[in-house]
Formats: sequence, structure tokens, C-alpha cells
Amino acid sequence: MNEMDNKIFDDINGYSLDKEQRAAILTPSQYCIIVAGAGSGKTLTMIGKIKYLTLIKKIEPAQILCISFTNETTKSLQEKLGALKVDVLTFHKLAIKILKLNNLEYELVLDDYLDDIIKTFFTDYCYQNPLFFRNFQKLYHKPFLTQKKYTAIINSLEFKKVHNLIKQFINLYNAHNLKSADFIKLFTKKDSPLLILTYAIINFYEQEKRENNLLDFNDLIKKAIDLMHDNAKFPHYAEIIVDEFQDTSLLRLNLIQELVFRNQAKLTVVGDDFQSIYKFSGCDINLFLNFSDYFPKAATYKIQNTYRNSQELINIAGDFVMKNQNQITKKLTSHKHLPKPIKLIKEKDKKTTLIKTILYIQKNLEPEILILGRNNKDIYNYLPPSEIKWQENNYFTYQNWTLRYLTVHKSKGLESENVIIINLENGQLGFPSQIPEPHIIKNIKKEENFLFAEERRLFYVALTRTKNYCFLLIPKNPSIFIKEIKKDKKHTETLKL
Repeated sequence: MNEMDNKIFDDINGYSLDKEQRAAILTPSQYCIIVAGAGSGKTLTMIGKIKYLTLIKKIEPAQILCISFTNETTKSLQEKLGALKVDVLTFHKLAIKILKLNNLEYELVLDDYLDDIIKTFFTDYCYQNPLFFRNFQKLYHKPFLTQKKYTAIINSLEFKKVHNLIKQFINLYNAHNLKSADFIKLFTKKDSPLLILTYAIINFYEQEKRENNLLDFNDLIKKAIDLMHDNAKFPHYAEIIVDEFQDTSLLRLNLIQELVFRNQAKLTVVGDDFQSIYKFSGCDINLFLNFSDYFPKAATYKIQNTYRNSQELINIAGDFVMKNQNQITKKLTSHKHLPKPIKLIKEKDKKTTLIKTILYIQKNLEPEILILGRNNKDIYNYLPPSEIKWQENNYFTYQNWTLRYLTVHKSKGLESENVIIINLENGQLGFPSQIPEPHIIKNIKKEENFLFAEERRLFYVALTRTKNYCFLLIPKNPSIFIKEIKKDKKHTETLKL
């Protein structure tokens, strides 16, 4: 590394990059996966990579593509890049760019379009079609349904669950980029009535989109891939960087592959398998774990110095998540040290326990607090809805306090001085969630061979949001995760408030 390289890396947005970050940036490999621990500065590493490419390698900014997952993260990354005007796009914005290059005209479907299609199928077609109606009756084990009873069923609250199940299946089917031949492999005797109806709805949905020149979000990516397959126009990039790669679906991976191979571009992906928590939307952790299967001879780099959490918290969180040994081993290190960073507080009355915990933090620690729950409404089990006044970005006022409540899923990528985790119950709606998953969803999601694998990673995300202490409010019937954490006497402390 020459002096000029060092000078650049000494000041990336006011921070000096460490040896592991610099090594990952300087890799000569065409394909590279950067395994980034929680709080290890992956965004800084990406910015450092882009500055290195433009200032040292003299690659034009227009030749660099950076893909992130949401409009918010792309906006944040572009702001941090300042005057460096590289393409920072979501997968869907990238697909739209390819479609525009080829002057493809289309309309984007509305958010509730698939809901309308499913409703129309059951309202206008299912009863009149002998094959569909026969399978509907099998689904409900009622061989002699009158039209009146059929109409009552499809308008019932209970049928909404079937509606949502079909919608979830179709979204996963598209995210995994499955075809008719793949659908046949999913058939089982038990699920065949529901699957026959679902397959009919998929075909109806595709037909309606074709006739009305409509595309949904998955179609945008599929169409972009098809265009490049047919040697149509595509944007030219020398370097492609993908953020949060652990949350990639097969469809998105196929788009990356096509663009990389067409451009003969270099590819750098960044992510953390410990934080792969979006399987319900079609993301597949195996794409991250087996990256070199898709991009041969890929180099692997790890950035393992965490700048958020204490070493003690990383030790307990890392041991917890690595009970699943199918994931990538990391040796996370931190210069910060805090004795017993996880505080255990037994719940007596939920509201009183939460209030006492908040008072303890405000009196003894940094007052910034993030409250995390497994589900959207968990906070209402602790504080009455009528006493909470919601503000922007999930902040709320309670009495004279301003606090923030998020589900753990929504907290990913965020941090706070101190974190309180609620709803650590043993039950279907607790943490881990134990809601039984329908068989047809299990089949399409490629379940991992480890109990509560994704829920374990989700709990790891919750623990690592804190810069300092994590307060676990323990109910009378605690979850298996709490029973496991409590065994670590070295890093945990029971507080009596």
C-alpha cells in the first residue's frame, strides 16, 4: 500500500479505516464478499472502496454502481458520498433504468392489485368452474356447498387467512424466480387443493398484467433480466457494489449475475449472515453462505472490529447466534469494555417494570433509549394505547418522556445508547415467535435445519442495537432464548428495581 492509499484511508468521512477494512478494499479479485460484523463500519468500508476506485484507480464515477435495498438507505449512502456522484440505486430502480434504456412502456401495478385479483378470482370465477369449486370444497372438507354458504365463507374473517396465505405464496414464488416446473415439485396430497387454486390465481394474475401492460416489482427485475438475455441495451459499469447482500433473493441475484457477466465487471458484496432476517419476503441466506457457487473463485474478507458494542456484549451475542454452526464464524473484537452489559429485570406488573427501567436508565446512564419488541403492538402490553402519542419515525411521548419503539425487524441498521427488549414470552406471539407456519410456505422458503434459526438471528440483531447496555424485561413464562442467556453469569446481571 503506497502513501497516497494510506492518506485516503486515514480520513473516510472523518474516520480512519482499520487494517481489515483496507485489505477488503484493496483486493485484486474480480469477485469479493465482505463479511461484516454488527457495528463494524461496513458503510464506511463501501465509501472507502468508492473513493479508492475514483481517486486512486481513476475509474469514472459513472462506471460505478452501488445497490442498496431501500430508498432510505440509498439516499443516506448518496449523502455520505457527497460530491461523488455514482449510481446508488435499489434493485427496482436499477431494473427501471434498464427498461428505460430499451424504451419499454409499462405501468406499475398498485399496491393492492394482487389482493384485488385474489378477491376477483373467488368472487367471479371459482364457484362457476367445476375444477376450482371441487378443490375449494376439498379445502374446506365440505362436498355439498351451496352458493349462499360459499359466498359466506369467502366473505368471512377466517377466509382472510387463506387469502393472505395465497398472497404470501405468490410473492415468495416470484422472489425465488420459480417457474411452472418448480411449482409441480411443490405438490403434496395434503396441499394439492390449495395449490391448484393458487396456481390458477397465478395464471389469472399474469394474464391480467399482460392484457393491461402492467408490471409488479418482481416483474421489473424479471423483465430487465430478459432484456439483457436478449442482448438489449444495458447500463455499463466497471465496478458493482451490493450492500446488505445477506438479504438477497434469488431473483435479485439473477439480476446481479446478468449485469456483472454482461459488463465483465468487478463485484463486491457486503453483508452479515448473522443479520439475515427477511426470509418471509423471499431472501435466502444460502446465497450469502455459498457466494462462490454463483461467482467462482470469489475472495472472502472479514471486517471484525466493532465500533458500536462492548467486547462483553459481542461475546454473549456472538456465542448465542453461533449456536447455529451453519453460519460463518467471526471473531468480533471491540476496544470498548463494559462489565455485565446485559441487565435482566423480572417483570411483576409490565407497565410498572418498564417505567422503573426507564427511570433507572435516565438516572444512571445516557438517557437515549430504544424499546424493541417482536411485534408491532407489543408496546401496548406495557403502556396503554390511550396514553401514547405517536410522532414521526416511531417516536412517541408518554407522560413527559420522548421514547422510540420499533420492532426488531425495523431496528436493523440503527443503534441507541441503551436498549430495552420487551415481549420475551414463551408463546406463539413471543420471542422467538412460535406461530406455526403453513406447510406450503415451509416448502417454498427452504427451511434451515436448525430450530428457530432466523428468530435466533433476529434476537442477535436486537442485542446488538445498543452502544452500551441491553435491558431484558423477563416475564413469568420466559422464552427459551432468555433461559439460554441467563446461563451466562459472566456477562449478565439481574437488577432489582
